[in-house]
Amino acid sequence: MQTVIGNLQVEHDITKLVRLGKKVEDTDAKPRPLLVSLQSEKEKVELLQKAKNLKNMEEGGLNKVFIYQYLTPKQRQIRKNLKKRQSEGETGLIIVG
Repeated sequence: MQTVIGNLQVEHDITKLVRLGKKVEDTDAKPRPLLVSLQSEKEKVELLQKAKNLKNMEEGGLNKVFIYQYLTPKQRQIRKNLKKRQSEGETGLIIVG
């Protein structure tokens, strides 16, 4: 993870790194996501802003690495519902809180 963040040229201090999900022995299985906690909100914002640059970094397979903000199951469901409503033509939808 240090390599990925380092290539994005983000000042960072990782406070916690946890592999999520259960280990699967299937060799074709997708890699399990990592939950990365950073020292400050500023570091998180900077990392998320620069994460889109990974798609242009083919060296080391970094173009296959994706970084997303962690959302709770409730937040994911709300976002999914809003995207569905938006695809049905509803406008002016905002996530609050």
